[in-house]
Amino acid sequence: MTRAIAEPPRFTHCLPCRLPGAHLSLLLALVCGLLWLLPLTANAATASGEGAEIGQMAGLSAVPPLAAVDYGPFIARAIADEQAETAQASSYPWRGPRPEQMDRDGLVRDTAYFLGYQFVVIGVLYVLPESISGWDDETKREYNLSKWVDNVTNPVVRDGDVWWVNYILHPYWGGTYYIRGRERGLDETQSFLYSTLLSTLYEYGAEALFEPVSIEDLIITPVVGSLVGEYLFTPLRNYVRSKPGELSWSDKALLTLTDPLGVVNAATDRLFGVETTLQFQPIGSPLPALSPGADDSAPIPAYLRKYEPAWGLQLRADW
Repeated sequence: MTRAIAEPPRFTHCLPCRLPGAHLSLLLALVCGLLWLLPLTANAATASGEGAEIGQMAGLSAVPPLAAVDYGPFIARAIADEQAETAQASSYPWRGPRPEQMDRDGLVRDTAYFLGYQFVVIGVLYVLPESISGWDDETKREYNLSKWVDNVTNPVVRDGDVWWVNYILHPYWGGTYYIRGRERGLDETQSFLYSTLLSTLYEYGAEALFEPVSIEDLIITPVVGSLVGEYLFTPLRNYVRSKPGELSWSDKALLTLTDPLGVVNAATDRLFGVETTLQFQPIGSPLPALSPGADDSAPIPAYLRKYEPAWGLQLRADW
């Protein structure tokens, strides 16, 4: 009986020889690439160690990787700065110096508001009862355009008002007109002319609906008022604005009394001037922090002087 003996398997081909030619070339390229990258990785690690050592020698803490940087403080600071700028631009400037250049748009807006306020007050008085406004039905019936024309075309030297109206209230309002011009960047002469303009608009506007134009008021209001504004209101306002810390309610009350039109106009701007925008912009820039006891004057290596902005969406509402 013939017994078959199993022969051991024969491996006539190695694995690379069984691969097609294209696969063999790709495998060789990957092996060569890995061997080529090993020295670069070692050099990068060495350079990173040397950079950290140089940063410590210069008194600087090592720069963390970008992913490890906490952007929270930078974002919060950017938002706070943006809110401060928005508040400064849209509300009354309780702090800070007067602008150095003329704010032409602001002056036009202030003047338009001033004219509007006069006729709003007249409209309110017209509808109020006689016990409050002092106008009876006969006075309201005689209240027409012809009366205004007669009052502006026949001015008088003195209007017959009580002394405190002519010599206290009119100079006070002339001083506030002067301050409003100064707050819009006008110089002394220009502010005097602006005070003259507003007092003239009042004499020929709302007041002419009740009584003839007074030449005395046209002179006293801007002339004495500008002196009050420059030599009384301005020093008081500079004193309040130079005080450290937050302003108290009395400080803000003093600023309001010396510039009531500015405070009211800022509120009117917020009422009618709402503007909302969505911005995509850099909101932070992390910088290497100095280690405790480091010298601020130590030179910063070039590899540390890199700008790494954090980008984000920011909703901005201007009132």
